[in-house]
Amino acid sequence: MALYFLSVDAVALSAATAKSVLELGTSSAVRIKVKEWWVDFDGVTSSAVPVKVETGRFSVAVTTATSASEKMDLADGTPATTAKHTTTTEGAGTADDIMFHRISPTAGYHYIAPLGQELVLAVSTFWRMRLTAAATVNATVGVIWEE
Repeated sequence: MALYFLSVDAVALSAATAKSVLELGTSSAVRIKVKEWWVDFDGVTSSAVPVKVETGRFSVAVTTATSASEKMDLADGTPATTAKHTTTTEGAGTADDIMFHRISPTAGYHYIAPLGQELVLAVSTFWRMRLTAAATVNATVGVIWEE
């Protein structure tokens, strides 16, 4: 099994607007395990409203995101998974198995799945991280997955 990662810095969030900042799309032949993900914010006001963070499965891909070139395990070559980041228009689709978090815009959060309890994505499915901030703030985000 190979590990791959995608990390993006300075993703601008607009006030009160949901934005998918990361997306993984599995191929028609390879399942993946989401091993860990993280999000950090550059806010400076400690009394600011927390940012809503949603991670989980979505039924369709985002069409207005930037394709990413990601690689961590150089010995195993190119990943079968399609990775995207920083949508310009929020994607459609039904959300399923969503984890919700509220994180201070002056802080961050790093989720590491317990061994053997990683989120498994079936073939031809999508995992997304979607952020909604009450005020304008920038985010640094990332995900590590196994194929």
